[in-house]
Parts: sequence; C-alpha cells; structure tokens
Amino acid sequence: MKSVLALALIVSINLVLLANSVLIPPNIDDSFLYGNELVKKPSEAGALQVIEYNGIKTLGDEEGKPIQLRGMSTHGLQWFPEILNENAFAALANDWGANVIRLAMYVGEDGYATDPDTMKERVIQGIELAKKYDMYVIVDWHVHAPGDPTDPIYEGAQEFFKEISELYPNDPHIIYELCNEPNGIPNDETGWQIVKDYAEPIIEMLRENGNENIVIVGNPNWSQRPDLAADDPIDDQNTVYTLHFYAGTHKPSPDSYVMKNAIYALKHGAPIFVSEWGTSEATGDGGPYIEESDEWLKFLNANNVSWVNWSLTNKNEKSAAFTPYVYGESEATDLDPGPDQIWSPEELSVSGEYVRARIKGVEYEPIDRSNYYKTLWDFDDGTTQGFVVNSDSPVTDVSLTNEDNRLKISGLDASNDVSEGGFWNNLRISADNWGNAVDITGTEKIMIDVILKSPTTVAMAVIPQGPGNGWWTNPARAVRLTPNDFVKQVDGTYKAVLTITAEDSPGLEIIGTSDTDNTIQNIVLFVGTDGTDVIYLDNFKVSGKKIEIPIIHDPLGEAKLPSDFEDGTRQGWKWSSDSAVQTALTIDEANGSKALSWEVAYPEVKPSDTWASAPRLDFWMDGLKRGGENFLFFDFYLAPDRASEGIIEINLAFQPPLAGYWAQATDTYQIDLSDLDSTTVTNDGLYHYEVKIDLNSVPNIEDNTDLRNMLLIFVDVNSDFAGRMYIDNVNFIE
Repeated sequence: MKSVLALALIVSINLVLLANSVLIPPNIDDSFLYGNELVKKPSEAGALQVIEYNGIKTLGDEEGKPIQLRGMSTHGLQWFPEILNENAFAALANDWGANVIRLAMYVGEDGYATDPDTMKERVIQGIELAKKYDMYVIVDWHVHAPGDPTDPIYEGAQEFFKEISELYPNDPHIIYELCNEPNGIPNDETGWQIVKDYAEPIIEMLRENGNENIVIVGNPNWSQRPDLAADDPIDDQNTVYTLHFYAGTHKPSPDSYVMKNAIYALKHGAPIFVSEWGTSEATGDGGPYIEESDEWLKFLNANNVSWVNWSLTNKNEKSAAFTPYVYGESEATDLDPGPDQIWSPEELSVSGEYVRARIKGVEYEPIDRSNYYKTLWDFDDGTTQGFVVNSDSPVTDVSLTNEDNRLKISGLDASNDVSEGGFWNNLRISADNWGNAVDITGTEKIMIDVILKSPTTVAMAVIPQGPGNGWWTNPARAVRLTPNDFVKQVDGTYKAVLTITAEDSPGLEIIGTSDTDNTIQNIVLFVGTDGTDVIYLDNFKVSGKKIEIPIIHDPLGEAKLPSDFEDGTRQGWKWSSDSAVQTALTIDEANGSKALSWEVAYPEVKPSDTWASAPRLDFWMDGLKRGGENFLFFDFYLAPDRASEGIIEINLAFQPPLAGYWAQATDTYQIDLSDLDSTTVTNDGLYHYEVKIDLNSVPNIEDNTDLRNMLLIFVDVNSDFAGRMYIDNVNFIE
C-alpha cells in the first residue's frame, strides 16, 4: 500500500510540474520576440526528433537538444510555381534567416490530383533547393477542398509519400505533412479518428521503409484540435500534431478556442507544430494584426513550438508576404528577387516585412508606406522595351540590346563626361518606341539599377516626358555614382541604385503635380561613364507620395436575384476583398437598361496566376441555392478603349460551408478579343455577350446546398483589354 501511495504521489508531482511547464499569456514578456538561439540549420542540427524539454514534448536535433524551426510556406504550387527559384530560397535562408520552408502541394483545386507528374516535379525541385540552401523542408499533402482526407481525390497519398521517401530515404532535411486542414468532418473524437485512421498506414509505411523523419498530422476543424490528438495520440515517437491559426480570427488568449486547445495539447504531452499561421483573418484578408501576431509568437517561442507563416505569394491578400498587383495602385513583386538575392522592403507587404523580422528575431521597424513604387521598365520580356539612341544624341556609335533581361549599352568610350553639368556631351537614349503611359501622380524620384563588370564612376541625367511636362524640361544636373557605391553581386557583377530627384530633374515634379495629365510616356537619359565601354541598366522605378482618392460606389442595396439593377443599387454586388480591381462600382445605362459597371485595364506584364489581375465580383445572399436550375445567366457588355488580342475568361465559384467553402465551376465562358468584329453590337456601341455557365459543372453541390455567396471572376488570358465592363440580368435559369 505504501508503494502504491508513493507512486501515486510521484505521478501527481510530475503532472503538476508538467502543467506548470507550459508558459501561458499574458505572463510571457516581449523578450521571446527577440533572438533565435534555437533556430539551427540542418547542417548544424542534423536529423530531427521529438524530445522532452522543460516538461514539454518538442522538436530536438540529432543530439537531443531543443531546436525551433521558423520559416515560410509557399502558396499553392499549382498557382505560384515561380517561388521555386535559386534566388528566392537563398533570400529566405540568408536574408530572412529561415531554417524551414513548407511546400504547399494542393491535391484538389487543380493540384496533384489533376496533374501529378508536374506537381511531384515541383515538390522535388523545392526539396533540392531547400537542401542546397540549408533549410528543412516540409512536404505538405495539402488537404483543403474537399476537406475529408478519405475523399477519393486523396487516394494517392500513400503512393506519393512512398515515392518521395524512396527518392530521399531517411533524409534529415525532410518533414512529412500528411493532412493540412481536415474540414467537413466531425469536430470531435469521431473526426479525429477519421484522420488518425488515414494517417497511421502512411506513417507505418514510412517507418517500415526506414524513414524516421518527423511527420506532421492535421486534425479536425482546419487543424485547430490538437487536443483531440493529445487524448488519443498516434503510437509513433516522431509524430507531431498540427496547429493552424490566423491572428485576426483566432485571438491569442488562453480562453480562446484555438490557443486553449494548443495549451491543452502541450500540457497533455502532445508535441505541436504550427505548420501554417497568418497575420490576417482566416480568409486571408483584414489586418495585418501585428499585436495579436506578437502575442501568438511569444507563446510559441516561449514553449519552443516551431512555426511556418502563410505565405510566399504576391496574391492580393493581407497574409501574402509580397506586394500584390492592384489595378492603378501597385505592381506585383517578382517572386524571384534577382541575383542580389534580397527582396527590398518596398517589395514586401506589411505582413512579409513583419514576419521577416520575427523569423530573424530582431526588432520590427516598419518602413514608411506612404510612398508608392511603380516599375516602368524591367526588360524581363527580353527586349529593349522601346529604348533607342535618341535622334539628338551627340554620341551615336552605340549598341542597345537586351542581355539577361537587362538593357545593355555598348560603345560608351566616347561618352565619358561624368561632371554634374557636362551631360550634354554624352550619349542620349530614349524610350521612343515604348508606347505606354503610366500615371506617376505625386512622384518624387526615379531609381535605376546600374550594373557594371567592375566599379567605376557613372553619371546620368534624366528628362521625363509626358503631356503634363510640355515634353521638354531640361535636367538641373547629372547624378553621379562612384566606385564605392557599387556592391558586388552573387554573379560577380557590381550593382548600385542611381536615384534622381525632382531637384535633379524638374520635369519629374511638373508631371507629378500636373493638373491636366500625370502620365509619363517617354524618358530621355544622358549617360556618361569613366573607363568602361559597357553598362547595364535595369528596373526603372518611380516613387512618390500616395494620394488617396476616395472611391465612391453606388449604393449597395439589398441582395437580389435576379439582379437587374433597375432600382439604382448594386443589389448586393461588391468587390471581393482579394480582387485586383477595386474601382468604383456604378449603375450605368447599357443597351437601354441599368447595369452594374466598372473600369479596368489588364496589366501588360502578366502574373503567372491569371486570377491575380482579375476583377472579382462577390454576391452574398441569405438562402442562396441553385434550386433545380441548370445555368447561371447574365448579360455582359464591353466598352473597350483597347482590345485586340487575348481572351477574357469568365469563371464562376461559390463558397458553400458543406463543400469546404470552395466550389468552382469547371465550365467557363470565353471572349476572344481578336474576334470582336463578329460580336453583336448594341445601339449604344457596346459589345454584347449572353453568358451561360453550367451549374452542373460545379462539384460538391446539390439543388438545396446553401451556396452562401457567388463569385464572378473576369480572368485576363494574355489580353490587352482596357475599358469598361457591365453585367445585367444575373440569374439562375433552366
């Protein structure tokens, strides 16, 4: 009896110690935001394992010492494969200090189930890059829509993990994530049993084949229930359990649902891994919520929970790490940062800028974002983008070519005045054949990347040209770069950024403040060098103060279907928060009827994700159902200012809760802009299309499924469209 009592006492003491070992807000101070002593690289830490540290199960290195992983997740590799490049991985590993990257391989939503060979190749490419740049890599079998991991679409899971593990047997860099965000299954023990029964055979296969890698397993309610796994864990030493949160939706309080579940899991011996979290709301929008994110990260860091932020994308959502394309406001950041292997702060979103600091464990010092940045010439299309030797140039024996997506200028030996005032003697080049016009209202400076084979002095003067400048206002001076300004790049070249202000080039201020026209349509450059015959120019950017012009929409009104807009309201239609177009939605006349209308111009440089530049209309209505109808119908009108090539593809999607909040029609409606001559033209000069999209092509919905909301996406497929669009008479029909 004494032995039993003694054992019970020991167990009780251990449980108390275990319970007290979890650090819980608000008793965690800011020091846990700074420093990254436990953030070790694979070359130092080796193979990962689950250990017990301070009474909590957590990640350890091959010697059993604690390690924390901090890094980033890609967005869907079917949509944003450009992130799989040398420069991006180098930037994450070196400039950001990340020791892990997650490869989000969606299975549904046009992912692996649609094209397994391509998606597998992308995962392998990501693994190789992660290994090269000394990062751990999470291979994520991204269960999302549909949300049940046992759905037939996911039947290839075991074979996929078998193939990857055979390619990389027991590779210490690799972490396997089996089930991203189960949803649409019971949010209880029954739901966890579904996930557990799905995961255990895959884990058993990996172990039988000698792979001791860490395995991350999701759990019900979008991986917010690691507490269920703590009560009924998988019998495997190196399995950890997912926790996902979005700081704007899931509050960092020990009494809130998600953190409470995390605390429970830690207290009851379940190791957790935050394989996805965002600074936004769970939708990807809103925020970023910096204070809430800080509280979450203090909790995770204090308890040595590893974390990966969502996501490495330039999609127009607040959780994205990079600046998105927004019509009339910003250009999308290139997911390849270039040979310097650094994204500038201006290329990062607020979320990206913040998370980079938190990965590094340094003070977050936000930049002034009252400035805007626009790229005028980047030469990424392999051409000189309209640049020629100016007709008035005193130096003419010069060659302009595109080399490695940069403007190469050869023959500068005769253009060697590098004084402030001697630029009239130098080569003049101009973008006479550019043919574009970019609004630079409020601009304050022009920045140009100058690349040399070896450092020397370069001097440049600039005349920006546009209708508001009268086309010719002389420079005040040339701006000089000296050899000390150039920094050696990874490829062995030397780069400096030449910055020209309105004081250097008065025409810049004239265009930026014009009351009539703020577009730049050409630029004249005077180029002088000291001792080099060849220079390269790249990334001509303008920067200025953002001038907020209020967007005034016509009244929203009450949601109504059919939507005929005859009451002068938008009848519930609004822009989706992630729409690349947010111009005024107005009720205007079209073909003798009132219609919903907006202005749009698709970008010349196309993002890889064709939806990234698309207007996305969102319609919410209580009780929205298809009933017994077979088609969505509406009248669509175009009033183009420019339209001669490419396609406008109209997509339809719903966000029904019972289908994982995403159900997209496979049927689309396509408008060939090269064939406008055969299109019906209305009396008021509009091109008219009767759009029908087959509702039977929408998966996972029935006649009485609560659709919640409807999205219309007007996708740019290599088109040059600019002008006005209209919709009218939107309805479900037989």
